[in-house]
Amino acid sequence: MVDVDLNLMKTFVLLYETRSVTRTAEALFITQPSVSHALRRLRRQFNDELFARSPDGLAPTEIAERMYPRLQQALEVIEETVSGAGRFDPATSARTFRICATDLGEISLLPAVLARLEREAPNCAVEVLPLDMAAAPNHLRQGRADAVICTPRIDAPDLRRDALFQEHYLGLRARAHPRIGDRPALAEYLRERHIVVDPAAGHVDADTELTRLGHRREVAARVPHFTALPELLARTHYLSAVPSGVAGLFTRSSEVATFRLPFEIPTVEVSLYTYRRALPSPGTDWLRELIRRTLRREPEPST
Repeated sequence: MVDVDLNLMKTFVLLYETRSVTRTAEALFITQPSVSHALRRLRRQFNDELFARSPDGLAPTEIAERMYPRLQQALEVIEETVSGAGRFDPATSARTFRICATDLGEISLLPAVLARLEREAPNCAVEVLPLDMAAAPNHLRQGRADAVICTPRIDAPDLRRDALFQEHYLGLRARAHPRIGDRPALAEYLRERHIVVDPAAGHVDADTELTRLGHRREVAARVPHFTALPELLARTHYLSAVPSGVAGLFTRSSEVATFRLPFEIPTVEVSLYTYRRALPSPGTDWLRELIRRTLRREPEPST
């Protein structure tokens, strides 16, 4: 049986998360030489360098990348078992859950999730992390996020996907737009200039389909968030495309109106992603079920 030093494992996890001997020492309330000594022991135990110096701090090796998720989970389960008998009680827990979502998720999905959380887990909190599709899978694997809610599909065997609902895209314009009505022709649409949202949010379907058809939108402005669109469009003659789930919110709050896009964009599916843990995590499992119960709905009828 392998003799496991839990303090060494905790040092490894903190080195991975902080990328710094100094910050790890501060977190553990020990000296930097003590952390350096622990790292030398870890390197001998795993016969690997584990971390190498880089301009951004300590860079983990491939072996360290593979080790971190399981060790982090193991320590989490041990701490939960010692402090709370290895179970999650929503009525008494004060845990902070971290959810990756776009600004659209914040305004259209988070209110319902928070309302249910307030009722069922009154002492828990939620921290919303900006969604970056390139980083989202690793945020789940590394324990930086408990859940990701997004439209683009993430195909990874170590991530669990729960489909929540489907939606389609609509055009968005100023309510008093002088040229674009409810059903513009493709040529009319392409003559206008457009506001697009950063691809990191994952909503690139309109441009993907236009590229397939051999067209592209003339971009007047690029913005990082969808929530900026209503007022920007209300004060200009630019156009944009938004998911149907938030279109109603935008038209009620600003002088904008929707229109039917003159090209077909396949229906998209909003999904919940969580990490398939090797060890049970009652809190994360509870959060996943809460989000599923709150947001899951029947597919939109075909038109």
